Amino acid sequence: MRHIRLFEAALAHGSLSRAAGAVHISQPAASQALAKLRQIYGADLMVRQGNGIVPTEQGMIVGRRCSRALDQLRGIAGLVAAGSRLSRGLAADRVEIHATIPQLRAIAAFAEAGSFAGAAQALGQTEAAVQRAARELERIGGAAFFAGVHRAVTLTSDGQAVAARASLALSELDRIGEELRELAGHYDGRLVIGTLPLVRTSVLPAAVVALMARHPQARVEIVDGAFEHLAHGLATGRLDMVVGALRAGGGAVEEPLFTDRLSVVARAGHPLVGTAPTPEILARYPWVVSRRGTPNRAVFDGLVGPVLQNAGRGFVETGSLVALRGILRRTDALALLSRLQIETEIEAGMLTVLGPPVPGSERVIGITTRPDWVPTALQRDFLSILRAAAPGTA
Repeated sequence: MRHIRLFEAALAHGSLSRAAGAVHISQPAASQALAKLRQIYGADLMVRQGNGIVPTEQGMIVGRRCSRALDQLRGIAGLVAAGSRLSRGLAADRVEIHATIPQLRAIAAFAEAGSFAGAAQALGQTEAAVQRAARELERIGGAAFFAGVHRAVTLTSDGQAVAARASLALSELDRIGEELRELAGHYDGRLVIGTLPLVRTSVLPAAVVALMARHPQARVEIVDGAFEHLAHGLATGRLDMVVGALRAGGGAVEEPLFTDRLSVVARAGHPLVGTAPTPEILARYPWVVSRRGTPNRAVFDGLVGPVLQNAGRGFVETGSLVALRGILRRTDALALLSRLQIETEIEAGMLTVLGPPVPGSERVIGITTRPDWVPTALQRDFLSILRAAAPGTA
């Protein structure tokens, strides 16, 4: 991180000697640091011009991402100044100045895994090494980042805030190598997509297939989960985007792709096929419903929930589309789904849609990203492909 701070100062001052003075190191140490960065990234990052130095094209990439990473650590000081939950004892500037990348990785991995053992496994290190790095960062910060003892250690509110910032900073640094390789024509970067139910079976797979055809060296990770889990992953930089039904709020950037609607779905040959069932008739059959708190569940509650409750009938609740489809195929149960979710089953003659879409079930499907997110060329390519794969516009 000291090398990164020096490089940022060199870009700002246009002089290595003035940059060395700004970060309080000697000129020889500054020259060694710049040489080390050149070795790490495999390219000249600065060239002499007149009496100063200017960045190369590679240096501009490194400089932009390094500054964004440092801004995340500086943001801790902003939270303290704003009087947030961070304790006044947290020396935020010391985190920026003295933290090391292994220390940032240690606390970020702990936040993700929930334990030092899990963090060590994720990082491929010993538990002792990870705990030592995280505790050293805690000492640098001058505040308690961890609470509890032995296997019951958890992050404090200060620790959670620092871990989130550390994760975002590391995400910026991890993108540097990818962007440098893209500059050389090698699109072998990583794309991590959080997905919500309405796009998992058709829209997203089509876009991923198209991306891999264009960039066969790319690495794509698709993460399923509840909205709250995916939103947290997005906010901490572990996800690049979330694709699915938009849920306004939280300061995220939302881009609509198309509007989808829910329909009552049943097995092929269901007794209600070809009829126009009322809510009272629908309530006579078993139901498989989404988890409470989801938009799908809200539509169910408005359509047949009260009738079902008055009739004293139960239902199966699940967040698993695989389980839901399995139950529908084997019983007379009903469910609310989008046609996009069961295209394969409809084509295979296993499931069918009963009647028109349910009024008031419209959901805008789109892409959610962080407000300050700067995508790589690979990620921008995927966004273009995803927009083209959408069945219509919202």
